[in-house]
Amino acid sequence: MQDLPKDQTSGGRPPLSVPDGPGDRRASRVRSRQLFFASWILFTAHFATNIEREHYPAFALVDHGTFRVDEYVGFHSDIFVHTDGHAYIGNNVAGAVIAALPLAIFDPALDRLEAHSRARLAQGDSGFTEYRTYEHHPNRRAFFERVRERGLELRLGGAAFVTTAFLMAPLSALFVALVFGLLRRRGVPMGRATLLALLFGFGTPIFFRTSALNHNLLLTWATFGSFLLLWPGPDRAAAVTARRRLLAGGLAGLALALDYAGVVPLLAIYAYLVLERARHVSFGHSFRESLAFVAGSVPPVLFLLFSQWAMFGNPFLPGQYWMPDVNFTDRGWRGFSWPAPDLFWDNLFEPEWGLLTFGPLLLLGFIPARAYARETLVFPRAERWLAFGFVLAFLVFCAANQYSRMQWNTGFRYLLPIVPFLFLGATDHLVRMPRWLLASIAGLAFFHSWVIAAVRESVPLSYQLLLEGGPQLPWLTVLRMTRPPDAPLLSHPLLPLGLLALSLVAAWAAWRLLGRGAVASAAEAA
Repeated sequence: MQDLPKDQTSGGRPPLSVPDGPGDRRASRVRSRQLFFASWILFTAHFATNIEREHYPAFALVDHGTFRVDEYVGFHSDIFVHTDGHAYIGNNVAGAVIAALPLAIFDPALDRLEAHSRARLAQGDSGFTEYRTYEHHPNRRAFFERVRERGLELRLGGAAFVTTAFLMAPLSALFVALVFGLLRRRGVPMGRATLLALLFGFGTPIFFRTSALNHNLLLTWATFGSFLLLWPGPDRAAAVTARRRLLAGGLAGLALALDYAGVVPLLAIYAYLVLERARHVSFGHSFRESLAFVAGSVPPVLFLLFSQWAMFGNPFLPGQYWMPDVNFTDRGWRGFSWPAPDLFWDNLFEPEWGLLTFGPLLLLGFIPARAYARETLVFPRAERWLAFGFVLAFLVFCAANQYSRMQWNTGFRYLLPIVPFLFLGATDHLVRMPRWLLASIAGLAFFHSWVIAAVRESVPLSYQLLLEGGPQLPWLTVLRMTRPPDAPLLSHPLLPLGLLALSLVAAWAAWRLLGRGAVASAAEAA
């Protein structure tokens, strides 16, 4: 790419293009809507039937308004009976509170699914056979048997769909659109910004983790949203509004309420707010402005303390303190010890959960951008320093968290909050690539990410199963494994390919429809 002209404001938008006209802004808004709805459709089409630990307190909140999960004892290893005789989940419940909202809306439909299952169970035929899953997943078979005995298989499957389709998928789609808008404001041309936004959502492990409810992705969006709110405008000397500082603090506090790992991004983003502002005003003035951020973080932190008091009778001790011993709790304090070099390495390269095995595209985010003029950076130096500090601190934190070793059972998730920052770090390399090279890298990244999201196993095993069984969808795979093997429609080899094509057509139709509406609006305005 030829040398880019310099921007006159340090850290302002690099003039790769000049999307300042009303027509450009209108086109960008339309493209954001197109990206949102198309991404929502594609994320939803790949939903997984996984029932995660966040589901159980959400069910309890909808059913009886408490965090007690007595009826689900034995369903998950993190559910335990406390000293008050009631069962609770041994992790933060902020994610469950968020998930309870769509579950409450669809509770009547889920009740009907459960009633149908129980009626068939009473007749001696649930319609499902054993779960013919892979030999290395015996716990899945045991879980399915327990669920089927209770007549809950349809309800839980429906709940998994609801929390993906109406929580995880739209949230991820929203951030795909937000990344596009950010790239446009930073001067990236429309076509390349569109491709990079799609690459962010579907070429990284975000695709894999969006398919099922999980607090790690909620923590990621809370962290990234807080950062985006504090990113200065073209005039970096101007203060971010108090409202944005307040909202950013609320999201950073929510990150802590979602998981204790959220303390790392909370401190990193607060330091970024104070130190970046102190470059233009006195430190004291910067500190006083930061109090809005602190005030915003208080309500979610208070909720964390309240929820721990409500469940365990003590607001300051987490669930991990009370729950019985499980894997790795003998290391350090309840599984948290000094950073382990082998775990640091595994978190990056382990085939079953490593960051760079699940998202090799993110390797570009570790490459410095010193070869590019400071004034032309899409991801400016100040924000790069934040990303560098946060990524390093989070890697060290997760290397000390021995529970990271249990990711073989879930796939990549602990390092998810650093994915958006690494992707932004990679954008300066991606926007300067020749078109053929970017297209090649994007195609490989899309395919690699889709294989993992569709098959949901370790990287080598996902490719092996794809080669053996052809295209897959996670929910369809489970449906095939739990229905009679001779079901004519489900066993048809072209069914997954047809469903994939249908989802792509639906996404394309939404894209075209929104584009036509924009053309009509532009014509009326003209």
